[in-house]
Amino acid sequence: MFLYFRFPDGSAAQWDRWIPPLTSALATWSLCTGWLWFYLFNLYISLPVLLLAIGLQVYAMSKNLNPKLRRINSILICAAFGILLLSYFYFDI
Repeated sequence: MFLYFRFPDGSAAQWDRWIPPLTSALATWSLCTGWLWFYLFNLYISLPVLLLAIGLQVYAMSKNLNPKLRRINSILICAAFGILLLSYFYFDI
């Protein structure tokens, strides 16, 4: 969120300015909760949030919004996806 205020994107609409920080928050949530796949309830919490973050990231890439946050969001999403896959195979559901 700090980068949103440090590097604001003045060329985008007001709603579009909030998409990259929202994607950061969603990807961070997925990264923090994704390793708990052995709880079925967390599968219902973590996976939809990750899919929403991926969708917002694709939207941000298509609108060319805030390249610094897009790069960070891509790293967060890849890390969350990696943790999800690792925990899926480690806990063997």
